[in-house]
Amino acid sequence: MTNPAQRLPALDALKGLGCMLIVGHHLAFYGPMSDVVQPYALSLISWLYDYGRMAVQIFLVVAGFLAAASLAPRGMAQFINPGRRILWRYRRLVPPYLVAIAASVLMAALVRPWFDHSSVPAAPTWLQVIAHRLLLQDLLGQEALSAGLWFVAIDLQLFAVCVLLLSTVRRLAQRWPRLPDQPGVWLVSALALLSLFFFNRQPGLDTTALYFFVSYALGMLAFWTATRVSGSVRVRWLVCVAAVCALALVLDFRGRIASAMALALLLVWL
Repeated sequence: MTNPAQRLPALDALKGLGCMLIVGHHLAFYGPMSDVVQPYALSLISWLYDYGRMAVQIFLVVAGFLAAASLAPRGMAQFINPGRRILWRYRRLVPPYLVAIAASVLMAALVRPWFDHSSVPAAPTWLQVIAHRLLLQDLLGQEALSAGLWFVAIDLQLFAVCVLLLSTVRRLAQRWPRLPDQPGVWLVSALALLSLFFFNRQPGLDTTALYFFVSYALGMLAFWTATRVSGSVRVRWLVCVAAVCALALVLDFRGRIASAMALALLLVWL
């Protein structure tokens, strides 16, 4: 049965906006088209180049929101087999992902003989193909066969991290019933803090889930805040989350974190 959170029109609208922004960013960033258009729309191309990538935060926060809805709507894992759950996610992501890769490789092969441009990738090696098939291309240092494929790999990593966290918490709760209420929420929050204040500030970690986990976790916390608490408790929780993010931005301002926080608060309000 589809979770009601997956049918919220606001989520579809946000994802649609994110799609348009990220396509615009790619058109402004990759290929020769932007060089031709830039003299006629300098402000637009510059804005898409610099800020269009912020659309990634929409996908991260919404993905976290939906992950919480499907994996642990009450703050505790509602699945039994973590390995099977991760495999389910892999099988769901891979078919359209492989179609996109095949189309990209085919188009590059067709234009490569007569179009000499840095945006056209070289013919893939077998190691590249295997790494992409396993969604490990960035972790293995293999050049991407198309722009945007990195996000699919990160999405799977984030989902797997959440599955393993929530599964671990459930086992602990079974052994020690006196654990605080909703321990999954607290463990996700703890890792989010590590990501916010440390991992997200290390550019070399941007091929791992740890770098992006804070945005994903803000989406999860948005779901739990909107559905599990109410009244003054909700207000205090939102103020606490906003204050922690604000402190992190004072220490090291990152537009991506500010965007993710705003989106999480928007989801709670919606």
